[in-house]
Amino acid sequence: MNAVQMRLEKIMECAWVAEKRGYHHGELRKALITATDDILRESGIEGFSLRDAARRAGVSPGAPAHHFGSASGLLTEVAILGYEELARYLDEAVDDGTPAGRMRALAAAYVTFALDHPGRFRLMFRKDLVNRTNPVYEETSKRALWPFAEAIARVNGTTLEAMLEARNLAPIFAAWSTAHGIAYLALEDKMHFALQGNYDEDFRKRLLPEILKAQWA
Repeated sequence: MNAVQMRLEKIMECAWVAEKRGYHHGELRKALITATDDILRESGIEGFSLRDAARRAGVSPGAPAHHFGSASGLLTEVAILGYEELARYLDEAVDDGTPAGRMRALAAAYVTFALDHPGRFRLMFRKDLVNRTNPVYEETSKRALWPFAEAIARVNGTTLEAMLEARNLAPIFAAWSTAHGIAYLALEDKMHFALQGNYDEDFRKRLLPEILKAQWA
C-alpha cells in the first residue's frame, strides 16, 4: 500500500467513525476541542495528548490530525477559545469610573480568569504549542487585550491612538505584565505566606484588591 492509499484509508476511517458516532464535520471538531479543554482543566497541558483527546471524543486516534493538522492546530483552537473567554471577563469588569479604578477592575478580571481557567490560561501563552501566525488567533488575542491598552492610555492621560502613533507601548506592556505576573504567582501558590484561612477565597477577596490598589491607587 503506497502513501496515498494509506492517507485515503485513514481519511475514510475517520469519516466512518464520525458517522458511526453521529458526528457531522463541525460537531466532530467541537467534540475534539471540548475533549482537549477537559484535559487541560483536569490535568494541565502536561497531560494532553492527541490520542487522549480522540479517546474522549470517541473517535479514531487519527481524527484530530485529520481535522486540525497537528496537535498545535487543535491546541490553537482551544487557545482562541481562551482569548474569547478572557474578552468576556474583561468586558464584564465593573469599575468606579476613574482611570485607576478601570485598571484595577481589568487586572482583577484578568487574574480571575487565570484562576478560573488555569489550563487555558497557561496554554494561551505557550509559543511552542500554539500557532501564533494563525490569523484568527492573532485577531482574537489582540481584540481580547485591547481594553488594557485603552485603560492604560487613560491612566497616562492620553489616548490609545496617540500612544500607538508615538509607538509609546512601554506603559501598555508594563500594565499587562503586572496583571500577568500576579496571575502566574497566584497559580503557582507563590503568595501562600500572605494568605489566611481559605487560600483561594482570601486571595481573591482580600489580597488581590490590596495588590492592585498598591499598583493603581
